[in-house]
Amino acid sequence: MIRKFIYIIFIFILLVALNKVLAYSKDDSIRQKINFNADWKFYRGELDIEKAINYEFDDNSWNNVHLPHAPGMTPMRHPWPLENNQGINWYRKEFFLSAENKGRKVFFVFEGADQVADVWVNGYKLASHRGAFTPFLVDATDVVRFGSKTNLICVRADNFLNQDIPVYGSWISYGGLYRDVYFHISDRLHVTNAVNANKIAGGGIFVTYPFVSDSIAEAKIKTHVKNENSLNKICRLKSSLINAENQVIGTCLTEQTIGAEKDYTFIQTIKVKNPKLWHPNHPNLYTLVSEVYDKNELVDLQKIRIGIRHIDFNKDNGFSINGKRMKFMGTNRVQDYPYVAWAFSNTAQKRDAILLKEAGFQYIRLSHNLHDPSFLDACDELGLLVMACIPGFQYVGGQKFKQHSIQDMRDIIRRDRNHPSVILWELSLNETEFDSSFAERALKIGHEEFPGDQSFVSGWKFDNIYDVFIRATQHGARVYSGDAPLVISEYGHWDYGEGNSSSDVDRKDGEEAMLVQAFNHQESLNANRALPFLCGDGLWVGIDFQIYPSGIIDYFRLPKFSFYFFQSQRDPYLKFENINSGPTIFIANYWTENSPRDVRIFSNCDSVQLQINGKAIATQKPDKDSISDNLLHPPFTFKNVNWQPGELKAVGFVSGKQTVEFIRCTPREAQAIEIEFNITSNPVADGEDMFFAHAKIVDKNGTVVTANDSWVEFEVKGAAILVNPSSIQAEAGIASALLRVTEIPGDVVVKATAKGLENGIKTISSVRRK
Repeated sequence: MIRKFIYIIFIFILLVALNKVLAYSKDDSIRQKINFNADWKFYRGELDIEKAINYEFDDNSWNNVHLPHAPGMTPMRHPWPLENNQGINWYRKEFFLSAENKGRKVFFVFEGADQVADVWVNGYKLASHRGAFTPFLVDATDVVRFGSKTNLICVRADNFLNQDIPVYGSWISYGGLYRDVYFHISDRLHVTNAVNANKIAGGGIFVTYPFVSDSIAEAKIKTHVKNENSLNKICRLKSSLINAENQVIGTCLTEQTIGAEKDYTFIQTIKVKNPKLWHPNHPNLYTLVSEVYDKNELVDLQKIRIGIRHIDFNKDNGFSINGKRMKFMGTNRVQDYPYVAWAFSNTAQKRDAILLKEAGFQYIRLSHNLHDPSFLDACDELGLLVMACIPGFQYVGGQKFKQHSIQDMRDIIRRDRNHPSVILWELSLNETEFDSSFAERALKIGHEEFPGDQSFVSGWKFDNIYDVFIRATQHGARVYSGDAPLVISEYGHWDYGEGNSSSDVDRKDGEEAMLVQAFNHQESLNANRALPFLCGDGLWVGIDFQIYPSGIIDYFRLPKFSFYFFQSQRDPYLKFENINSGPTIFIANYWTENSPRDVRIFSNCDSVQLQINGKAIATQKPDKDSISDNLLHPPFTFKNVNWQPGELKAVGFVSGKQTVEFIRCTPREAQAIEIEFNITSNPVADGEDMFFAHAKIVDKNGTVVTANDSWVEFEVKGAAILVNPSSIQAEAGIASALLRVTEIPGDVVVKATAKGLENGIKTISSVRRK
């Protein structure tokens, strides 16, 4: 009896000890990931390096900046080429480390620096990274100081054009630390950084799905753990899969002794019953929690989001996801923002993704570089398929250039391989005459870094080499007869006038110009949809950027008419939480005396009724013509509508029920300014968030006077600053200002004034970061 009691006590103690390993930990403080964007000193120009990296160097005259940072304000339309934007940009920052962190691993992760970044910590040069878009890690473990001793990090970012480094193009380089920097403190027994580990198909955490069905799925998890201690460690890795309801749906626990200064790759499998699969129409996500134990002590913890799905590209049957055919409609995206170029916040990145989703798109080509990680996170959340692209445009260099490009290929896959949104790796240099050996090497790298049948490498040349062929319509995409599956990379722009394309339209160009753009896009999309084998397509381009006004959304994120044409192609029965979705209707006419008499209405409804001043004049079905016969939802054209001032109203019906309406009112004399923010919730006072204040010039009824191009003076007080010049000219009745929040929460008061108009004033409050 006594022996049995002792045995029970022993089992109980053992279970209590193991419980530390078997229980799912929610303690995020095990590994510290600290936002390191605040309180940098900045100087533009060359300096004596030995002096600039020294503690004693006087930087009091330098500017105080908060990352992401643009070295200078960029103009609305850049000259060509951008030679005056090149230079040397210096950043310095002091920081402290508490004594309790002594003995731990300390490192920085830079998400992007343009384009050669040299990094010193406490006078020691620790890194020299080449490339404007790939992330890099700076290990400062052996040089940092603890307690009351000051640490100093210095960065010299050189963005002079360098023929050995692939960039977006041979002319565009904005410079600076334009993305986030994070400071990490972890145990010396830890999960590695995938890019820094530099292991083929390894490093960090890599999740693949060897088998996926509606009833069961298999997640294969590779986790690379490194022991940077001087002693061997008994390492236990516990991987837990958490669903959207925060329930653990699968776990795996593996033990391995890792030698001193050695590493080990764990391979684990979790089976998921009745998985909620990821799809653009239902972007279900799971959280993978990876816990590293030194025997029974939790020493490292990482969380990543994943999505379970299976994709396929086929020459004859196009693209399928989770076994179902899908001809995706998409666009290209250029990572650009007014005045700050690439240096805009994660929240603004996500707003771009939301806007493109609301436009009806299901797919984004990330032209022509690695876009911000936060944008891909948003694509995962929203259900936007992605073609991830390496940097490069209209230029191929020598051996060093090719070596850098090859490393870009590896780094982009290592950084983004766990994103369910990424379906294609564009490992080719855009519009560049590289040879077949480069393409063959790219294909090999794509499949080395992402083994299995779920990695598809795309390129615009050599359809006999790449898994998926991408071609623009002006280069013959619609008459393609090769052996590879086809994605139309670009359409709707160059084939309508080349460099003087009629698809390049500002909102200020007026309704008739925007109708031409919408017609071009309709005709092009209709021709694309006629191709039975097409996987999908990408409009050029979704949002305006500094070189061309080619977007369906302008630079200030205001829609043009064509935005609503694409929006009308979405499914009226498909709705997303917190996303403008479902039935839609839009009148592409300002309803002025000089407006076109043929009234175009973009809608996904079954029928539309048009009313003038409350009186119904006609009810119509969608158009039936040669530029509409392949569209999911053709426009509605009401011919020769007799104009009379007042209200033009369109009412949409789905399955016989009135579901949506849109009203246009004839603009009267401009009277006042009304301010509207492009955000739906309070901005976070993090020093980073950016948003627009749109000053709308309106008549007495609140209708925007689109013919008004007054100069508007902006004044911002309180917890935000004005990024752009204070005086902005209205375009189509709207002047837009860019605001950036401070780190102190409070009211943001925006005032807009213009000659002869009542002032506009609006307040929004920023809130503390959670």
